[in-house]
Amino acid sequence: MYKPKVYTASKLHHARFWRLLRNDPEWDFVDFTARWIDIAEAEQDQPSDDLFREAWIHDVHDIKISDFVLLYAVKEYGLRGALVEVGVGLGIGLTVIAVGVEREHTWTFHPNVKCLPSLREARAYLYRFTTMVPPNRRKGRLDE
Repeated sequence: MYKPKVYTASKLHHARFWRLLRNDPEWDFVDFTARWIDIAEAEQDQPSDDLFREAWIHDVHDIKISDFVLLYAVKEYGLRGALVEVGVGLGIGLTVIAVGVEREHTWTFHPNVKCLPSLREARAYLYRFTTMVPPNRRKGRLDE
């Protein structure tokens, strides 16, 4: 069974939620790739320029080795870094699963964006890729 590689994008305060989801048996078919969820609390203590630089290098790398970007934006306004992560994913041809994003944003009409109302639907969508190759793997893209 293939484990789809999923990069999680959201506000920093969702880091604990992503860690819980990563350990949830219902999501054990997914390989979560984002390292930011393990260092998000460190960014609350007056982070240095070096910490931000290193974090963004890791984020871009983690997206490049992923099959999907999973954006969680339910009831969130002012997404910043998560939208950059979505842009990186779209730029390399990944499918972006946007949960809780209204269609008022023009980028949601990109053919690689799948807008879903909940994580339950996102989980069901991702589960399909345990038995088939994700779209970006079919194109022969190599992990970097």
